Amino acid sequence: MLKYAVFLAGLLSATAARADWLDRAWQEDVVNETGGPAVTLSPDGVILVLPDSALNEAHAAGVSTRDAVRLFIERHGQHCSDIIDLDEPQRNLKVQLFVSRPVALEDASERVQGEVLNALKEAKQRKFPRVKSLFVTADEHTDLVIDYVPTRRATCVRLGAKVS
Repeated sequence: MLKYAVFLAGLLSATAARADWLDRAWQEDVVNETGGPAVTLSPDGVILVLPDSALNEAHAAGVSTRDAVRLFIERHGQHCSDIIDLDEPQRNLKVQLFVSRPVALEDASERVQGEVLNALKEAKQRKFPRVKSLFVTADEHTDLVIDYVPTRRATCVRLGAKVS
């Protein structure tokens, strides 16, 4: 009996750890500190940007990169979409995973510094704002193919549908 209680306690703490990193990924204070994630659906698959801190938290919780991607898309991907229906299983779903990191402006590449300068110039302000947070997404990405099976379903209302 004690073995089962210990196993159940371990399972519950692992589930809680999995949920924590998923919940934290969009919390305002975390986004301000580490940058925000992004999920983009396209006919060819999913483009996912995860802050390295979220991916590191997932790994620390014992979640593989592949499972982190699947869990993140399930939790935060758009379920009511005509592009990819995330309410239905998607075999061999192609995902491009990009990782972003906070970077000091002076440590950013010349290309990124140039992009920041151009953006500030295009803002056409006489006084440039101070760049406090800079989050850079790596140019390279990881291609993954996952078998996506949702564990929950969204209630989608289609344009023109009658709502009671």
